[in-house]
Amino acid sequence: MKKLLVIIPAALLLAAGGIWFFANQQVKNLVDMRIAEFIENGDYQALDYEKVSVDLRGDIALANLHVVDASGYEYILEDIRITDFDYANEQPQHLSLAASGIRFPGGLPRFGDSPNPALNAYLDTVMDADHLPVTFNYRYSYQPEDDRQLDTTFSIALPGSFQISSDSVMRNVSPEQFGNQAQAAGNPVGYSMMMQDADIPSANIALLDLGIVDAVMAINGGNAGLSADQYRMQLLAQLQTMLLFAPQQLQPLAQRLLAGFAEFLEGGRTLRLSIAPEFGGNIQQLQGEILGAFYIGNFNRIEEVLNLTIETF
Repeated sequence: MKKLLVIIPAALLLAAGGIWFFANQQVKNLVDMRIAEFIENGDYQALDYEKVSVDLRGDIALANLHVVDASGYEYILEDIRITDFDYANEQPQHLSLAASGIRFPGGLPRFGDSPNPALNAYLDTVMDADHLPVTFNYRYSYQPEDDRQLDTTFSIALPGSFQISSDSVMRNVSPEQFGNQAQAAGNPVGYSMMMQDADIPSANIALLDLGIVDAVMAINGGNAGLSADQYRMQLLAQLQTMLLFAPQQLQPLAQRLLAGFAEFLEGGRTLRLSIAPEFGGNIQQLQGEILGAFYIGNFNRIEEVLNLTIETF
C-alpha cells in the first residue's frame, strides 16, 4: 500500500508531464504550419519566433515574433498571449489574442511615419530606442450554427497617447470565407469579393485621446510660433474654410463631423463612428443603394442607409 501511495502519484505526474510536453509540441507544430502557409501565400517575407509554449490551461505564449511583411517592413512583437483557443476545430472558431511591446530593429518604418512632422516628432518622444510600448487586443467568435455569425473586436493602445478600438458583427459568413480571413491582409480586393453575400448589421470604431492631442497641438503650435490653443483654433478655422468648398448636399454631414472633431480636439475625449445599416447590413443591397445615391449626389440617403452615428464624449 505504501508503495502504491508513492507509485500512483508519480505515475500521474509522469503522465501529466507527458501530456504537457505533447501539447507544447503540437502547438509548436501548429504555429510552424501557419507560418509556412503565410510565407507560401506571400503574405510575409519572413516569420520566426524565439519561443512558443502552452500552459496547463491551454493558453499559448509566443515570445519575440520577428516579422518582415510583404512590403519589407520589419518589426518584432515581444509578447503574444492567446487564450480561449478553440482546439476542437482545425480552423479555430474562437480565440483571444493580446500582444504587448513592439520593436523596430531598422528604425520606425514608413507605415509609422507621416508627412506631418509633428507626428514623427511625437513618436520620437514616446519611443525608447527602437521600442514602442504599444498593446494590441483581438478577439473573434464564429458561430456557424447561429446565422454563421462572426463577432470581432480589436483595439490598439499606446499608454499616455491614444487608444483605437472597433467591433463588428457579420452574418452569413460561410466557412470558406471564415477560413480565408488571412487574405484580408494580403489581398483585400479578393477578400472583399468573397464577402459579397455577407451581412454587416453593426460596426463601430472609436478613438480615445490619452494625451496625444495636446502633445501634437503643442508641437505643431511651437513650429508655427503659436501656443497649443492658438494652433487648435487656427486648425479648426482652416477646416471650416475647407468645408465651404464641399458639395451643398454634403454640408450637413461635414458640419457634424467637424463639430465632433472640434470637441475631440479639446483633449481627453472619445470620437466614435458607428453604423447599423438598413437591409440587415446586406452588402449587395447596400452597395446598390449607396452607389445609386452617390451618383445623384444624395449624400443624406447614404448617411440614412448606413444609419451613421457620430459621437464625441
